[in-house]
Amino acid sequence: MKNIYLIGDSIRFGALGSPGYGVYVKEMLEGKAKVYAPGENCRFAQYTLRYLHEWASNVEKEKIDIVHWNNGLWDVLRLFGDEPLTDIDTYGIMLKRVYKRIRFLFPNARVIFALSTSVIEEWARPEFFRYNSEIEKYNQKAREVMSELGVQVNDLYTLSASFDNSLHSDWVHFGVEGSKILAEKVIEACIENEK
Repeated sequence: MKNIYLIGDSIRFGALGSPGYGVYVKEMLEGKAKVYAPGENCRFAQYTLRYLHEWASNVEKEKIDIVHWNNGLWDVLRLFGDEPLTDIDTYGIMLKRVYKRIRFLFPNARVIFALSTSVIEEWARPEFFRYNSEIEKYNQKAREVMSELGVQVNDLYTLSASFDNSLHSDWVHFGVEGSKILAEKVIEACIENEK
């Protein structure tokens, strides 16, 4: 039985009105894999770097087979019209540092990086904003970094961009059905691709 560790923002963890895909990955893999995850939103890359060793202290790290990881939506966030929380070059550097920490903490795990999901810009508030065009640029930066590191990429962006608005719970997050579809894509990357 595989041991899977999920790292990610509120698309994984859930938010008001959104269960997040993590709960469904665990539910769908019951009896097939054990699924672990931090009990909080992993937010931006530097936040994950700071807290990952604490989150991982509750699992047998050497027994984790797969780490499915994402950071990005917080990094690209623009608050009150300011620049993104993390500039794109720093984002690339932080992804490399988080990857290094993952390798240190979970030495036997295969690592998968998930691209950040799309948003519905017209539903957003101007003081708390993300642009899909920027998410795409940050995703491209992530692809470049992961290619350099030899890490598999799970394209949740293209999948989420194909969703009807009814699969969203708000401009960023997904409702039950949207979260279940994302969970299936995560499972496919973690389990199905190994067959």
